[in-house]
Amino acid sequence: MIGFIKREIVFVIAAAAAAISAFFNPPSAAWIEAIDFRTLALLFSLMGISEGLKASGFFDAIAGMMMRKAASTEILSFLLIAIVFISSMFFTNDVSLLMFVPFTMMLLDKAGVDERYMISVIVLETISANLGSMATPVGNPQNLYICSFFDVGAADFFSAILPYSAISAVAIAVLAKAMLSKGREMDREQKEVRKMDRERSAIYLGFLFVAMLSVFGVISWKLLFIAELAMLMMVDRSIFRRIDYILLLTFVSFFIFSENIRNIEGVRQLISGPMLSHPVAVSALVSQVISNVPAAILLSPFADGFRGVLIGTDIGGLGTPIASLASLISLKFYFRRQKGSKGRYMAVFTALNILLLALLAFFAAIPGWILR
Repeated sequence: MIGFIKREIVFVIAAAAAAISAFFNPPSAAWIEAIDFRTLALLFSLMGISEGLKASGFFDAIAGMMMRKAASTEILSFLLIAIVFISSMFFTNDVSLLMFVPFTMMLLDKAGVDERYMISVIVLETISANLGSMATPVGNPQNLYICSFFDVGAADFFSAILPYSAISAVAIAVLAKAMLSKGREMDREQKEVRKMDRERSAIYLGFLFVAMLSVFGVISWKLLFIAELAMLMMVDRSIFRRIDYILLLTFVSFFIFSENIRNIEGVRQLISGPMLSHPVAVSALVSQVISNVPAAILLSPFADGFRGVLIGTDIGGLGTPIASLASLISLKFYFRRQKGSKGRYMAVFTALNILLLALLAFFAAIPGWILR
C-alpha cells in the first residue's frame, strides 16, 4: 500500500479530494454527468496508440533518424519543444504530451544526457503544451467549453488570446536557450535499437489519424473507441496491459471533485462577487486548486463575459501540477523513471511555472492594453 501511494501520489490526492467533497454533495446521477467520457475515451485511445507504436519499434526508428540528423542535444531539444508547442494547438495539450514525453525520454536516454538536462526538457515541453494549446479553441478542453458556453466568435477569441500565445512563445524560447545551451554533441552514427514492424506501425498510425479527426469532432469518439478496442482484441491484446488506467481514474476523480465543489452553496456565494470584479485572478487562482478545466466549468456561470475566465484559466494552467491535468501526464511519465529525481523535477517545474504565470498575469493586469 505504501509503495502504491508513493508511485501514484497524484491519484491518491485526487481520490481523497473527491471522497472528502462527497460529504457536501453525496453521490447522485450528477456524478456520472460530470464525468467527461469523451476525454477519457480519447485518452485511452491515445495511450493505446502510443504504446502500440512503441511496441512496434516505430519510436526506435524515429529516434535513430533524429539522432543521426541532430548535431547536438540542444538542437534536438529545441525541435522537440517546438513540436509540442505547435502540435498542442491542434491536437490538445494532453495528446501532445502523451505522444512526445515518452518519445523525448527515449531519445535523450539514447543521447546519454544527465538527469538535470532531461528534467529541463520535459518541464519545458509541459509548459509548451499548456501555453501552446491556449492559442486555438480546440487546443484544450476549457477553451472548447468557454467558446460553447459564451457563444464566442472566432475574431473575439483570437483577439483575446493570441497576444498571450506570442508572449509565451518568446518566453519559452528564451528559457530553452538559457537552460539547454550546455547540451552535448550527438553521435550521428548511432543505429536503431531494433527493426521496425512496418505493418504494425501502419495500423497504429492509421488509428492516430482517426484519433486526430475525433479530436476535431469529424469522427465520433465512440466510433474510435469501439474500433480500437476491437482491433486490440484481435491483433494486439498485450497493449491492454500497458495502458495507464490509474491516470484515467485520476481524471475521473477530478471530474467528481469539481462537480461536488460547484454544488456547495457556500462556495458559490464566495465565488460570485470576486468573479465579477477580478475574473482573471480568480480563474487563475481556482485553477491552481482544481485545475483549469474544472475551474472553467465552475466559474463560467459567474462571469459577465468570456475574456476573464478564458484568459484566467488558460494562464492558470501554469503553477501547480494540478493547475492543468495535462501536466499530470508529464509528471507521471517522469516519476516512473527508476533513475529519476522527483524532488528536482518538482523544483524546476514549480520555479518555471511560477515565473511564467507571473509574467502573463502582469500583462493581464495592465489596464486597457490590447489584451483586454
